[in-house]
Amino acid sequence: MADKIRSLCSIITKIARADLQTRLDTHDSGISAIEHGALRHLTRGVDSMAEISRLMGVAPSTLVYVVDGLVKKKLVKRGKDPNDRRREPLSLEKRGAALFSQIPKMDATSVLVKGLDGMHAIRRREFLVLLDEFAQRLAGSERLYLRPDRRLAGNQLPPGRSRVNRH
Repeated sequence: MADKIRSLCSIITKIARADLQTRLDTHDSGISAIEHGALRHLTRGVDSMAEISRLMGVAPSTLVYVVDGLVKKKLVKRGKDPNDRRREPLSLEKRGAALFSQIPKMDATSVLVKGLDGMHAIRRREFLVLLDEFAQRLAGSERLYLRPDRRLAGNQLPPGRSRVNRH
């Protein structure tokens, strides 16, 4: 069962990444899916390359090239930490923030949205709850800051279903 789950997660991840890249290309963003991920974390206040690397699950050496590209495109700026010469905090340039805000979120054309639309609403909700519970039970998930969707917490589950405790 675990092997099948790994295989399915891999398929979903590849399809989601390709779908994101298609959306980025369609809107002439000029950035890749991995660059989008770095920008997303910067918009959420993460400013450390090590932290972004950890959250994205990419090697720091890979992220250096990604950030170099974002700096070259004038979307991100490297700073200086007066207390630690080795640390170069990252910040969004105005152009980077504007670009990120203009990239549309998933809509009805998204492969993931279409796939979910084919499921009954109750099954979609159950699917999300089960995935969330499973992800939080995985060793190391706490390092990825997995947090439940607060909108889900207020919604009712089908009768007979219990809510997972997520403190």
